[in-house]
Amino acid sequence: MDLYEAIRASRPCSNFQSRPIPEEKVRAVVAAARLAPSQSNLQPWRFVVVRDEELKHQIAQACPRGKLVSEAPVVIVAFAMEEDIPMTVGGYISSYPLDTAVAVHQLRLAAVAEGLATNWIVDFHEAKIRRALQVPEGIHPIAVIPLGYAGETNGSAAEGRKSPDEIIAYDRYPW
Repeated sequence: MDLYEAIRASRPCSNFQSRPIPEEKVRAVVAAARLAPSQSNLQPWRFVVVRDEELKHQIAQACPRGKLVSEAPVVIVAFAMEEDIPMTVGGYISSYPLDTAVAVHQLRLAAVAEGLATNWIVDFHEAKIRRALQVPEGIHPIAVIPLGYAGETNGSAAEGRKSPDEIIAYDRYPW
């Protein structure tokens, strides 16, 4: 699958099959995240791949959309390393969450290319995630990513998207 096909096919998965994922596919999607660009190439991300049912249950309890997390065969939790990135974007926001988000997006596109589905969950209780995975201070969960084979799909990725004219301007900000 080429990049544009993966972008067009990528959409949040709302239910997963219980079918296990081969280890080489899991490694491939995390490897794609590892190759993401970051400020000064500091790579402030870490990923925990969770297959253990009890740990998945604990992570699911930390998320309002926990059912989706618990039914996925694999859950990947993306973390940002605060101390790795001292710089800011535009002088007002640290770049480490943005760098990690780029890596998560690459992971999701690689999952599509591998025939897998994901969701990007950012609504979670940080302390519960920390406790479940024994995460020290200074390391922040950025996303909980259920991973698996898609169950029933809900529409296409293009549905509900704004037109290019609504989001693209040239030479100045016209809105």
